[in-house]
Amino acid sequence: MSEVRSPALPAVRLSHGAVVVVAFVLVLSVAIISVVSGATSAKGEEPAAVVPVAATVPVEMYAAMADVAAALATLPPPNPTPTSTPVRQAQTRPAVVVDPSDPGVWDSLAQCETGGNWATDSVPGFAGGLGFANGTWASNGGTEYAGSAADATREQQIEVAQRVLEGSGWGAWPGCSSLLGLR
Repeated sequence: MSEVRSPALPAVRLSHGAVVVVAFVLVLSVAIISVVSGATSAKGEEPAAVVPVAATVPVEMYAAMADVAAALATLPPPNPTPTSTPVRQAQTRPAVVVDPSDPGVWDSLAQCETGGNWATDSVPGFAGGLGFANGTWASNGGTEYAGSAADATREQQIEVAQRVLEGSGWGAWPGCSSLLGLR
């Protein structure tokens, strides 16, 4: 805190921020008075009576501004209280351990992919409850069960899905595996 004294005003204790605000207001006041007293009319003519700035600003205001400036010069910079902020750890998702032999995992994935309809073939190029692409079904041995995943049993589709999982991971079902927290 700083004590500001003026011959016309009693002593007042002000915080550093308050001193800055007071100084700003005083300087702004002087600037406004300077602009108004030195202004020209819209036609570019000088006003009828140009009064010097010194005559419009009381001497006490200059003295108060000088006192504020002196007080500001003696103030130490504000020292924020040091705080110890804990170092933020990167948040990582814990590894999901899913047993692919658990049929509940595949049922959840099928529910997300096709609404749980293991016999669906409504999307061209994709079939079965897990939404197998026709090429993926064939390249992972699905055709040993049926020409299309939609014609295979739930258990057969899960067996082929486990092969796909071994080769491609849960990314073979990108949207639903993320949604279900499998990857």
